Amino acid sequence: MASAIQYVTIGIDDDLLAVPVEDVQEILEMSRIARLPNAPAAMLGMIDVRGQGHSIVDLRMRLGLPPAPVTPATRIVILNAGADGVRSGVGLVAERVYEVAELDEPRLEPPPIAVGAGPAICLAGVGRRRGRLVMVLDLARLLSGAAIDLPSSTAAAA
Repeated sequence: MASAIQYVTIGIDDDLLAVPVEDVQEILEMSRIARLPNAPAAMLGMIDVRGQGHSIVDLRMRLGLPPAPVTPATRIVILNAGADGVRSGVGLVAERVYEVAELDEPRLEPPPIAVGAGPAICLAGVGRRRGRLVMVLDLARLLSGAAIDLPSSTAAAA
């Protein structure tokens, strides 16, 4: 019998989102973010973590929501994300991080169909935790596209 997948659960407004724990490098308190010239609105800039730069993305804005003020609960979730086999730390700003947990059922429901847009674009699926809906993020889709691109092996070689 396969063990259940564990997720880091994240709060945005009253919604519960989740990222597989193996995709999370660390969780940090909010810190100063250096802005990047001409960056897309959701790309807040970069931070330095022990000598390594990490791009920081506002999760709310990436999901199409307006920005929220920073509170004592605001966290930066540093992900092990990458493209073409290249791993590069990217951080998501979340309003709060709850816990590492398993979902009530190991199998996810497919993402819902958004009116006129096909399956919800950045969701891997939907689960439940203690009876609440949990939107499990598809990090490759969330962090790809014209607005936010992860480094690829061709960019790293240049």
